[in-house]
Amino acid sequence: MNEEATAGTGLGKRVLTYAATLLVAAIAIYGISEFLTPVQPPKRGDCAYLTGNVGAGRYNAVACSDSSANYVAEGTVAKSQSCPNSEDMSWVPVRAVDPDVRFCLVPLYVEGECYTSSKSGYDLTIADCGAHDAFRVTAVSRNVPAPACAAGEQTRAYPEVKLTYCLGRA
Repeated sequence: MNEEATAGTGLGKRVLTYAATLLVAAIAIYGISEFLTPVQPPKRGDCAYLTGNVGAGRYNAVACSDSSANYVAEGTVAKSQSCPNSEDMSWVPVRAVDPDVRFCLVPLYVEGECYTSSKSGYDLTIADCGAHDAFRVTAVSRNVPAPACAAGEQTRAYPEVKLTYCLGRA
C-alpha cells in the first residue's frame, strides 16, 4: 500500500511541477510582450481609455463606440514638442522601448454632464454640478462648422477630429 501512495504522490508532484512551469512561462511571455512591444501611436480619430496620473498614466487603445473611451487622438508630435492645441492632454510613453512621441489627445465629454477643471490625472470623472470648479457640457457637435454656443458659454473646438463642445456654468 505504501508503494501505491508513493506512486500517487510522485504523479501529483509531476503534475504540480508541470503546472508551475506553464504558469511561469505564461507570466514570462506576458511580461516580454507587455514590456518589449512598443505602444503603437494612434492615428487621428482613434480613441483611447486613459487612467492614472500624468507622467504615469496607462494608455489603452479602444474602439470609439466603447463606453470606456475617454479621449480621441488629435495626432502625435515629437516627445520634445508640445501639442498644438493648448487644451489637449498629452501622453508620453514612459518605457524605453516605446517610440519617442507625444500623443495629443482630446477629451470625450458627455453632453449634459458636469466635470471639474481641476484634476490630477487622465480620468474624466463626471462631477457634482454644484462643485465650485465644475462646468457643464451643454452641447457636443461633430458638424463642421459647429453651431454657435449660447451667450456666456465657452467654445472648445477640435477641428482636426471634427469635435466641438459648448461649456457652460454648472
